[in-house]
Amino acid sequence: MFKQFGIEIPDIFAARRVLAVQPHYDDNDISAGGTLARLSENGAEVYYLTVTDDLVGVIHDGWDAHEAVQQVKAEQEHAGKIIGVKHQYRLDYPDAGDYSYFSLRREIIKYIRLLKPDLLFSLDPWMMYEAHNDHLLAARASAEAAILYTFTRLTSDLDIDADYQPHPLQAVVFHNTSYPNTIIDIGATLEKKNAALRCYTAQFTEPDLEMLIARTSFYARYLAREESFEYGEALKIMPPEFLHGISEAFRF
Repeated sequence: MFKQFGIEIPDIFAARRVLAVQPHYDDNDISAGGTLARLSENGAEVYYLTVTDDLVGVIHDGWDAHEAVQQVKAEQEHAGKIIGVKHQYRLDYPDAGDYSYFSLRREIIKYIRLLKPDLLFSLDPWMMYEAHNDHLLAARASAEAAILYTFTRLTSDLDIDADYQPHPLQAVVFHNTSYPNTIIDIGATLEKKNAALRCYTAQFTEPDLEMLIARTSFYARYLAREESFEYGEALKIMPPEFLHGISEAFRF
C-alpha cells in the first residue's frame, strides 16, 4: 500500500547510521539482534540508547545496586561488541518505576539530533497485549520523537540544539510488532544474536537463557516459513510521516 502514496518501503541496508532505543539492556537483541548485526556488518554505525537502569530484573539478590548496575553495563558492552554496536548510551531511569514520558521524549530527541541517524529502531508501541509500561513508554516516546525532532522550538539540550541542522530520518523501524511489513533474513547473523543473548546473565539463569534462545530461534524459523530463507525477524518499517494522522498506517 505504500506505492499507492508514491512511497517505497525504505531499504534499511542503505543506512549508514542507526539509533536503536530500548527500555532494557537486552530488548534490541531479543527481537532485532540479527538485523542490527547485519546492519553493522554492512557498514552502518549502530548506537544503542537504553532507557532504564535494569535493576528490577536483576536476579542476584546478593548484589547491591552499584554492583548490579556495573554487571549490567559490562554484560551490555560484551553483547554490543558481538552485535557490532559502536556505542552504548544509558539514561538510567528507574526500571519499572516512575519517570516522565516527556523527559524521556526529550532525551530521545536529543540523541536523534546529536547522532543524526538514518534509521530509528524501537519496540512497537502498538504491539497487541503489551503490558510492560517501560516498553510502552520507550516505544511511544521514540515514535513521537521521530515526528517532532526537527521542530527546534521543542528544546532538548541547549548545546546540541544550538548546533543542530535538520536532517531527514529515513525510517522508523519497529520490532516486537504485531503488524510487520518486512521479514529480514538473519540466517547469517543468528549465531551472533544468540551469543549476545548469552551475555545477559544478570537477569537470566543459564537454563533460562537457553530457553530464551530456543524460543527466539523457533520464532525466527516460524517467521521465515513463507520466505526463501530459514530464519527471520519481523519489522514494521515506516516513513516518519506515516506516524501522524493516517488511520490506515497499521496496514502498510
